[in-house]
Amino acid sequence: MQNPDIARVFDEVADLLEIQDANPFRVRAYRNAARTIRDFPDPIAELVRSGAKQLTEIPGIGEDLAEKITAIVTTGELPLRKQLAAKLPAGLLDLLRIPGLGPKRVKLLYKKLKVKSAADLAKALDAGKVQKLKGFGPKMEEKMRAGLGQAQVTEHRMLLNEAEAQANAIVAYVKEGGGVRQIEVAGSYRRRRETIGDLDILVTSGDSPRVMDRFVNYGEVLEVVSKGETRSTVKLRGGLQVDLRAVEPAAYGAALQYFTGSKAHNVELRQVAQGKKLKLNEYGLFRGTRRIAGETEAEIYDALGLDWIPPELREARGEIALAREHRLPKLVALDDMRGDLQMHTSATDGQGTIAEMAEAARALRYEYIAITDHSKRVTMARGFDAKRLREQWRTIDEWNAGARGITILKSVELDILETGKLDLPDDVLAEADYVVATIHYGTNQTERELTRRLVGAAEHRWIDAIGHPTGRRLGKREPYPLDFDALARACAAAGCLLELNGHPERMDLPDTLAAAAKQRGVRFALSTDSHQPNNLPFMKYAVDLARRAGLEADDVLNTRPLAAFRKGLKRASQTRAS
Repeated sequence: MQNPDIARVFDEVADLLEIQDANPFRVRAYRNAARTIRDFPDPIAELVRSGAKQLTEIPGIGEDLAEKITAIVTTGELPLRKQLAAKLPAGLLDLLRIPGLGPKRVKLLYKKLKVKSAADLAKALDAGKVQKLKGFGPKMEEKMRAGLGQAQVTEHRMLLNEAEAQANAIVAYVKEGGGVRQIEVAGSYRRRRETIGDLDILVTSGDSPRVMDRFVNYGEVLEVVSKGETRSTVKLRGGLQVDLRAVEPAAYGAALQYFTGSKAHNVELRQVAQGKKLKLNEYGLFRGTRRIAGETEAEIYDALGLDWIPPELREARGEIALAREHRLPKLVALDDMRGDLQMHTSATDGQGTIAEMAEAARALRYEYIAITDHSKRVTMARGFDAKRLREQWRTIDEWNAGARGITILKSVELDILETGKLDLPDDVLAEADYVVATIHYGTNQTERELTRRLVGAAEHRWIDAIGHPTGRRLGKREPYPLDFDALARACAAAGCLLELNGHPERMDLPDTLAAAAKQRGVRFALSTDSHQPNNLPFMKYAVDLARRAGLEADDVLNTRPLAAFRKGLKRASQTRAS
C-alpha cells in the first residue's frame, strides 16, 4: 500500500472515533499519525517489508501505531477500523464527503435527528429540521444541499501529492517489468491540478502485451476493468482508476499532447490545425493521410506555428495566442526558490525543532527560511503571546550567530481577529523580519466583513504577506466568501505579498486567483506551511500553483537572494521611512 492509503485508514479511524465521542487526545493521535504517514517521503510499506528501519524511529509513531501500520500493510485492513465502523450505520461516513460536514456535525445530525445517510439528510433538510440545530444556519444548509450529490459521486478525487505517490509507484513497477521504452503520466496529473480523478499513463514498447500483463498484476489492483494488448484499465484499492495505453513511437508526442489535455485546450489546438487544412488527433498531425508530426509534442506545436506550451498552462486561458506570438511566460521553477516562508515548530503545532527545520531546509540548499509559529489566538496550537515569541526570536538570533550557512527569519503567523484587529501589538511586529497574516476563526462572517479584515491586514505597515488567502482545505472546507479583487488591489497598492501555500491540503491561492492578482501587479510568496521537516519538499506543489498561474521568477519574492528579498519587503520601506 502507498502512504496515502495507509493515512486514509487512520483518518477514517479518527472520524469514527470522533463521531462516537472518543477521547479527543486519542482522536488527535490518529489524525497526527495520518498526517505523518501521508507526508513521509519514503514508502512506508517498503520499510515494513524490508525491516530496514523501525517504524518507531519515525517522529510521532509509537509501538501501538507501528503495529497497526504493519497490520494495514500486510493485510490491507485494520481490525480497529472494522470494529468502529460496525457500530455505526453504513451510510454515515458518506456524509463526511459533503463540504462543511466534519465528524462533529455528522455526530450531531446522527444523535439529534437520526440521520444515517445522504437520503436521511435530504429529508431532514426538506422538513426544516436541520437549521434548528445549533451551528446549522442558512449558509450551512445551502452548502449541504449543494454538496448532497457528492455523497453518491463514484469518482474518487485524490490530492495531488497522494496521486503522485500512486503514480510514481505504478510507473516504477511497470518499468521494472522490462520492455518499456518511454513512459509518462498524462492527464490532469501532468497539468498539476490540485486534485486528480484518475491517471492516464502512456508507454511505448516493443512488447506491449507483456507490459499490459504486468500492469494488471500490480499489487494494489482491486479490479481489472478491461485488458487488451494496447490498453488496459484498472481500479486500485484506494478507488483511483488508472489507464495504461501503449502507442507507437511515431505517435507518442501526439498521444502525450492529446491525453494531457485539457479538453478546451485540445479543442482550440484542433481549430488551429483546421485553419491550416491539417488534422490533429492522438495519432499525429496529418496533411491528408500523411502524418507530418507526432513523435514529440514540440514538433506538433512547431508545425502549427506555436511555441511548445508547458502542460501547466494548457487550460485554454489564452496560452495558444501567447505561444503564437512567442510571448509565453518563462515559468518559475523549483530551482529558482531561495527560501521557504511558512513553517511551524514543536513550540506550537509542528513536529520539529527550529534546528531540525533549518537543517532540512539547508539540505534543500535554501538560503533562508521563516519560522512562523502561530500567534496566541490559535489556542489549540499553543500560539505565542509577545513574551514567548520574543523568547523564540532570541533563540533564532543565537542560532543565526553561529553562521551555519542559512538564515532563519524571525517571523510569526499572525491571526487577523474577528474584529479586524491583529493578534499582537505593533511594537512586536516591528521587530520581526517577516510577518504573514492569516484568518483561522470567524470564517462564517459575511463577505464584506472577511474582505475588510484581509484588506485591513494587507494595508498594515508591518504585515508582509497574507497567508492561505481563501482559507480553503481541499475536500474539507470551501473557500470563505471574499471580494478577492479588493484584496488584490490592496496588496498591490501596499506592497503586501500574497502567499501561494503549497501544502497539498490547501494549495491556496488557487491558480486562477493568482493569475488575476498578477494582472493587478501583486507579488507573491511561495511556502509549504510545513509542520515537520519532511514537509519542506512540498515547495514543488507551491511551484505547481505558480506555474499554472503563469508566474515567472520575478513575480515571486523568495526567488531572490536574502539581501534582495529583505529589500523587497514592505517593511523595508517602512523602516527607511522611520
